[in-house]
Amino acid sequence: MIELEEIRKKIYGAIKGSELEYCCYFAGGCVRDMYLKRERTDLDICVEKEEGDKLLAKILQEKGLIRKVVQYQRTETLMTKLDGYSLELSPTQIRTEMNNGKVHKIFASLQEDACSRDFTINALMIAIHNGELLDFTQKGKQDLESKLIRACESGGKGFLRDPIRILRAVRLAVELGNFTIEQETGAEIQKKSSLLEELNPLRISRELEKILLLQSFFKVQYLIQSFQLMSHLLTELKDISLDEKTLNWLEQPELNQLIIKLESMEGRFCFLCLPFYLNRTENKSELKGNLEPLRSHHRYFSNQQNRHIDNLLDTIIVFLNEFYLKSELELSHLRKAIYKVKDDFEELWILLQCVDNYKEWISGTNSQLSKLAIELKNEMDANPFNITGTDLMQKYDIKEGKDIGIYLQRALSLWYQNPRLSMSKIMELSIKEYQGK
Repeated sequence: MIELEEIRKKIYGAIKGSELEYCCYFAGGCVRDMYLKRERTDLDICVEKEEGDKLLAKILQEKGLIRKVVQYQRTETLMTKLDGYSLELSPTQIRTEMNNGKVHKIFASLQEDACSRDFTINALMIAIHNGELLDFTQKGKQDLESKLIRACESGGKGFLRDPIRILRAVRLAVELGNFTIEQETGAEIQKKSSLLEELNPLRISRELEKILLLQSFFKVQYLIQSFQLMSHLLTELKDISLDEKTLNWLEQPELNQLIIKLESMEGRFCFLCLPFYLNRTENKSELKGNLEPLRSHHRYFSNQQNRHIDNLLDTIIVFLNEFYLKSELELSHLRKAIYKVKDDFEELWILLQCVDNYKEWISGTNSQLSKLAIELKNEMDANPFNITGTDLMQKYDIKEGKDIGIYLQRALSLWYQNPRLSMSKIMELSIKEYQGK
């Protein structure tokens, strides 16, 4: 959790008695994350005075609180460090992103600055001179408590000011822990989605990198599909006049042409087309082959991202092989799917809702299966599988070797069938069944 109070006292001690004493405020994500008790290492400070950022940096240097100050070239924001935190200093202003990647800024009052920010939860401020929380939108604190992503400006003005906020809304809804995008904000995202095509590709790329690191990546997929953002992210789709709706009516040669186009693009864009790849899968034998091209992403990502992407693909293959592509639903299959995908089960279900091939199946089984899945997960959590190879060797005098793995697999299969059996009973049955063969 951010220790804003300690930093606040240090900065106030430095500016007390100066012309900036009542002009400095913590702003944006650091205030939001303090209330959400989230870790954060960067702090934004805005100063309600023209050129106030430069004066604040000078005062902090003179007081020995900071040393080096650098200026961020694109936005001209000042950056420095204090007690291990990165400080971003700027005057209160209204920013507008230009198509050429530059930022147009005009000095503004504190209230104008707050109300021109992206979302109400990011518009909260804390006065450095007395620690008071300021909520100029009158909805920021309430939206934090209600877990809502709401645009500060009505009518989509904020998305016109900076279209990257469209993707940021999707990311924050997932990153902050199952926040919901407020209804009017969601409608404006869909209306203004074509603005993404005007953005500098590098800015989109940076936002997508953050998205790919999220653990709840499937929910991001669902939101991107729900707001029909994909065709605007992948402008190459326009070359063959495609969107999400017409994609599924393509003949195979045309679909192959599209896939080749996507695979020639940067890996992160290609991976966001996961629902398109799933739409090509109609039987078990095709599944692994159709998803395999998405593993050719390693040159684009860090090792951590690569592991996350590979885990997601493995999870999808396990889930569909063990569940959707089975002709009949068996409880043991569902338990196996839940056990293998663990916390990703709900996210997978969300993802499949935005894949046309599965929509009919989803709509017919969603409520029934969701209830059943919860019941089975609770049953499995209450009766966990905790048999080890050492348990088997000690109880049945089995020598270490390949047979141990076979016994464990059989024991796990028996647990899938009935988790309520005691572990000793499961071990006994696994030994009997294997030796009986």
